[in-house]
Amino acid sequence: MPYDMKPFCGFPESFADFLFQLQFNNTTDSLPENKITYKHLITEPLTLLCNALTPTALLVSETLITKPSKCVSTMYNDMRFSRDTPLKGYMYIRFREPSHEKDILGLYFDMGYDYYSYGIRIYKQTSAGMEKIRKNVIENSQLFMHELENMNQLNIMIFGDKYVKDHYPDIKNEVLKDLLNRKSFYFGRDCPINEPVYNGQLLNEISNAYNGVKGLYILLKKSLYMN
Repeated sequence: MPYDMKPFCGFPESFADFLFQLQFNNTTDSLPENKITYKHLITEPLTLLCNALTPTALLVSETLITKPSKCVSTMYNDMRFSRDTPLKGYMYIRFREPSHEKDILGLYFDMGYDYYSYGIRIYKQTSAGMEKIRKNVIENSQLFMHELENMNQLNIMIFGDKYVKDHYPDIKNEVLKDLLNRKSFYFGRDCPINEPVYNGQLLNEISNAYNGVKGLYILLKKSLYMN
């Protein structure tokens, strides 16, 4: 059976040690051997995870790009900027909305040797996109309040730079204000590497989170693309 047709059963337990050690032996000379290990420990299980997450991602947004070649990180760094370190020291999956050059909404999964993270991101986020979101937050405050409170229940936090000055002093709800006063943002849950990474429960964890963020994702999608 081709590896990409197999079920996702977790990452090999040696992947974290390999990524940690890669910080010290990520050289052109060691590339042939490292590539073989990288493919087995990272690329192959990451592709299986992408395939397994695809049905859930499409339930969040049926327009998301889900082809693994478009969503799964390659093993190689951009040689324009990392000529001396050919392999990535981290991995990711990106489910992104198509046909947008900026403010590209999507679901993400990131993992390094000591952490993993998942949630909602807006790639190439712009000030114009933020203004669209702020406008929709104010016009649909109750809907956003409900979904933002749901993020708290899921332990999915908002990240991103904030303005020093409160730009919305008349808004009393602190959850809404926290989003409105961001220069840019993403919603994510950061976790240390733990047992579910190795036994396949990671799939259920991320799938449940993607299902949980669907309401907020739809509101953000309408804000950016339907106004």
